[in-house]
Amino acid sequence: MSDARKQAIAHVVRRELARREQLAFTTYTFPGYRANWFHRSYCTQLDRFQQGFIRKLIVEVPPQHGKSEQCSRRMPAKILGNDPDNRIGLATYNQPFAAKFNRDVQRIIDTPEYQQLFPATQLNSASARTKTGAWLRNADEFEIVGRRGSLVTVGVGGGLTGRALDTLIIDDPYKDAKEAWSPAVRQSVQDWYDTVADSRLHNGSRQLITMTRWHPDDLVGVILRREPDEWTVVRYPAIKIGGPSELDPRQDGEALWEEQHSLERLLKKKKANPHVFQSLYQQDPRPAEGLLFPADSLQYFDMADLKGRTPDGIISVADVADTGKDYYCMLVGFIFDSEIFVVDAIFTQAQAEITEPLTLGAIERWQIQRSRFESNAGGRLYAKSIQEKCQNPYTTIEAVPSSTNKQTRILTASGAVKGHVHFLSSPPPDSDYEKFMNQFTGYQLQGKNDHDDAADTVTMLIDAARKPGFDFEFYS
Repeated sequence: MSDARKQAIAHVVRRELARREQLAFTTYTFPGYRANWFHRSYCTQLDRFQQGFIRKLIVEVPPQHGKSEQCSRRMPAKILGNDPDNRIGLATYNQPFAAKFNRDVQRIIDTPEYQQLFPATQLNSASARTKTGAWLRNADEFEIVGRRGSLVTVGVGGGLTGRALDTLIIDDPYKDAKEAWSPAVRQSVQDWYDTVADSRLHNGSRQLITMTRWHPDDLVGVILRREPDEWTVVRYPAIKIGGPSELDPRQDGEALWEEQHSLERLLKKKKANPHVFQSLYQQDPRPAEGLLFPADSLQYFDMADLKGRTPDGIISVADVADTGKDYYCMLVGFIFDSEIFVVDAIFTQAQAEITEPLTLGAIERWQIQRSRFESNAGGRLYAKSIQEKCQNPYTTIEAVPSSTNKQTRILTASGAVKGHVHFLSSPPPDSDYEKFMNQFTGYQLQGKNDHDDAADTVTMLIDAARKPGFDFEFYS
């Protein structure tokens, strides 16, 4: 047999495999695609889903491991190639991102490689018309010319009224930790799934949810408690726990994708925030317990350590007391590279006539370059008063509102606090600094905290340090 004949046969075999298998389809339509064992395993599960062996599939994957390339780009195109009558709905955390997936699927279908595999699956173009008009094609939805199949993409919360879906794909319904840890957002996502998405399905519909786990009560957590026997769950932890299995051949302690996310890097993330790592990377969210900032988890310094050093920036942040029981908390931070050193604290339940002179004195004493005040609950008026009375021409006064839940904000920033914020090792006894540290290190992960002023103000330091001029990344 000639080499040309062998090559022709090999090409036919490759095309046939691409029609049948997810990974073969990916490499055929995306020649530069790099896959390791995890991607092959993941694609095998998606093959079983497409072939009908799994009707309800949940895949839990750490962030940035390539799950969306398969479930939200390649798989919809492959499904429509093999079944041009399939009606697919794809949802993710917001509409712009959902629309991007839609455009990506359209680009795949338009390629010559795809058309070699599935010539019967065509999208509308300038000349693709029927007797009754054009087949729909825009950034949110398209229809297969001459067939019943379509793809509609929506952000979670978007409408699907009047549509019957044969396949529902949900890819990361939460944008980030702040959303997933917000009770209001979790309830909104759950309500959308129950009243909108699920109502579009029929007896033969298939469902795929691929997401990074964030919270015990996220969408997957609630669904599995409701329907524990109806779903197939495939979980890929970032660091393997236990020995090899049929699904996961790794040895205990090995990284999921060493070439992209090394074990060394993962262990640093785990050390910075074990609770977040357990959910986000290990796909094992657990209720928060104990102290969030125990004293032995923090970093400390002496003022002598900073002697002779010129900071890259000097900032302060202040949480203005909401009620008479709350504390006014102002912290002064020196920034060196990507580290914050808290050199001073005002922590008192005194009224504004006491705290204003203290604040102005701290601004002058430390030559603060930018002073930020949380503008909620009277904070804007307080910041305006400070600005009118401040005599330091080099200080910028900012009043910044806060819209996210305090507990969510504190938990989200906890890893950065432990990794990049340093506190005085020996503050003066009975000083405001010592009182601030006592409240801060007593903040509970779970249960009621009588006060959250200290913890919330420390998280404000993290946000303030990201402003232009002090721009560095805490979560890398």
